[in-house]
Amino acid sequence: MCKITDISLGGVSATACDGPNAGNDTGNAGTLLSKLNDDDLFSSFVGTGVQWTLAGKSDDTNPFAITTDDGEISTGAWGLGSTLSSNTFVVSLKAGNGYSAYLFKDYDFTQGLTGILNTIGVALDGSGNAGKALSHASLFVSNIKRNTPPPPTPLPEPASLLGLGLLATGMIKIRRRRSI
Repeated sequence: MCKITDISLGGVSATACDGPNAGNDTGNAGTLLSKLNDDDLFSSFVGTGVQWTLAGKSDDTNPFAITTDDGEISTGAWGLGSTLSSNTFVVSLKAGNGYSAYLFKDYDFTQGLTGILNTIGVALDGSGNAGKALSHASLFVSNIKRNTPPPPTPLPEPASLLGLGLLATGMIKIRRRRSI
């Protein structure tokens, strides 16, 4: 079974995972993309009606990259080439005859663009203690717009507050003098 701790980005574990699933995560039939769009996989976390697109695979030229010493790893470092249009995305790890999908919801890209992966939640290597070698990783991006923090609310400077306080005090004194 996959665990959200099988993959992290910027020290942040995935929000949810699904797998292992038999077959391939990309291709013509039974792909993860159809599970995300048609079957609303992860809808309990992101809501319904979310549309997903395949942004790339680690074995293709694209901004998504797996950073390892070689292709025959079951644990290692991975990274995104740049921030994404959405901070809600799915990374799929394919190993052996299966794949597991890992949801990152509302990821804060300031945490970093590199992370750690482990394929133990996809397919075991026979020892029962390690995952099979990674075939590839795929990146699916949602159409949920990236959350950006609201601009900071300007706070009055202390001198401005002091001036307003003096003005209010002066107005109160003038009003008292007029009423006498």
